[in-house]
Amino acid sequence: MSSPRIAVVGPGGVGCFFAAHLAAAGHEVVACARRPFDRYLVESDEAPVAAPATVVVDPEQLDGDPFDWVLVAVKAHQSAGAAPWFDRVCGTGTVVVALQNGIEAVERLAPFVAGAPVLDSVVYCGAELIEPGRVRHTSNSRLIVPDVAESHRLAELYRGTPVTIDISADHRRSAWVKLGINVVANGLSALTGQPMAVLAEAEIAEVAAALLTEVLTVGRAEGVELELDGVEQTIALLAAVPSGRTSMLHDVEAGRPTEHDALHGAVIRAGRRHGIPTPYTDTIHALLAALTPTDPARTRGCR
Repeated sequence: MSSPRIAVVGPGGVGCFFAAHLAAAGHEVVACARRPFDRYLVESDEAPVAAPATVVVDPEQLDGDPFDWVLVAVKAHQSAGAAPWFDRVCGTGTVVVALQNGIEAVERLAPFVAGAPVLDSVVYCGAELIEPGRVRHTSNSRLIVPDVAESHRLAELYRGTPVTIDISADHRRSAWVKLGINVVANGLSALTGQPMAVLAEAEIAEVAAALLTEVLTVGRAEGVELELDGVEQTIALLAAVPSGRTSMLHDVEAGRPTEHDALHGAVIRAGRRHGIPTPYTDTIHALLAALTPTDPARTRGCR
């Protein structure tokens, strides 16, 4: 059996991390990028790795033959901009793995991937892109995926690497829990310009608790088993995360668009389906939207 061909669309911090470990394991990995690099370097205490990289910077450089796997690590709002890459790497025999935040990745990517199945994942990986191919990894190397055949194949692909593929029968709950974390931590750190320690401030903690309660309430209406107890304890745990610099904070500091619509917007849309008001989430969404650059060139689909 030939080695699977793997494309990584969006080799930013998360994309490079998961690509690097596959490349180091000897797999054929092609990074679809805006800027060239020839080597992966993951600087990490728990999962360091270095490996040669094969990088393509123009979709027309690819032969158009579908890849076996496509890992999608562009930000949610960059998905449509990555369509030229999907046209070249996806086919009906491809498995597309969404390494994206939010709960709408399957619906978001489906129009672009030529009928390929989209495997949703909940990403726990603290990784920041320092320069093309070079990543500073601070915590976690885990994907939570639903209990389907493609997930077991993905786990086999990563066998022998530090990456954990956690196959869960309760994947939707994991996705909503992560959504709650992102709505609180990303939104409030981005708006205040502070790391997650800002959540320890009394007034900010009150807003954080109200946001998380809205997310959990809407998730429960969606049929997900979520507990409303322990909201304050969750906020305290987030505030205590070392460094605590979120991806949305990095994006705001760099003048890039944020993922607010994939996070806060998803809660708002689900709330409307059930007639549940989400005033705190609405407000944070509006404020983040006001920070978003309007230059369409900044939403192009690959790092």
